[in-house]
Amino acid sequence: MTLHLLRLDPDAQASTRWFAAENLLPRGGTDDGYAWHALLHAVFGRALAPKPFSVMTRRGRPPQLLAYTRDDPARLQEAARDFADPLALEALGLDPAAALAVRPMPAFARGRRLGFTLCARPTVRTDRDGDRSKSAEIDAYVAALRADPDSRPDRQAVYAAWLDARLAAGGARLLSGVRFDGLDRVPALRRDRTRMLRRVEGHAARFVGHLEVTDADAFAATLARGIGRHRAFGYGMLLLSPP
Repeated sequence: MTLHLLRLDPDAQASTRWFAAENLLPRGGTDDGYAWHALLHAVFGRALAPKPFSVMTRRGRPPQLLAYTRDDPARLQEAARDFADPLALEALGLDPAAALAVRPMPAFARGRRLGFTLCARPTVRTDRDGDRSKSAEIDAYVAALRADPDSRPDRQAVYAAWLDARLAAGGARLLSGVRFDGLDRVPALRRDRTRMLRRVEGHAARFVGHLEVTDADAFAATLARGIGRHRAFGYGMLLLSPP
């Protein structure tokens, strides 16, 4: 299926009302990723809710939500029109009678150079005594400290290496040193196995850089899937630009 870029223009006041009604307003310094995740599910349904997505906040302007989807835009439109809560539709700034703002993404051939921005939570999975049933997700920097307790690695260097490895596995390579446009300790809200919301500690990093496509098919899959964990909660979306 064709990958599409979807743009939504949420209503800031209506989305805040919807978050409050669902008891999902960010609290205690947590990010708002779970709230947006829940709103997308409320409008499009679990099966069609687009991911990865990125919410762009701009000073003096309303938020903008960009997302990738492999689903037919007509199916998304139908689901929103036929089943969505009216307040949720208003929160996302959707008119059920209007077409969604979407465009197909091009295929990027091997050797194509692109600029990118990416907001991600650099984490790794660790297994306890080799047992994958006892795996845990930890910050990549914490993992580096545990691997060599006597070292004092640079956090940005660890995160840059984390991104480099994931791009390499996903059909691309970094062309030069990546720049950080933000690096903050931001707890996230996620549901545990009992469906209770809990805080997940960690850092959010905003990377800016340039890449070169090394495998067209793998890179297309990476765009659609996203990079890192928490891809359904506002992280991991590669936003592309001219080099």
